[in-house]
Amino acid sequence: MVDRTIELVTRQKLIRYITFEGEVSTSDTITLNDFSLISNAALFKLSDGSSVTYTKATNVITVTTTSLTDEKIFGVAIGVPA
Repeated sequence: MVDRTIELVTRQKLIRYITFEGEVSTSDTITLNDFSLISNAALFKLSDGSSVTYTKATNVITVTTTSLTDEKIFGVAIGVPA
């Protein structure tokens, strides 16, 4: 095992995370006003813990899992604060 030296390349963005809960259906959008840009997120059904698929653009998440109707979810997102 070797201890490697790394070079810090970028330090200009402060990253923050939030957790959230709610009810969603397929094609619903979730706007996270705390962020100007969502870097990544994870959404899970509270009923069975399975993942909920989504797309993201700036600070908006769009639910893409098919056949969801008023499903309770838990989510976590990481991104650049607004």
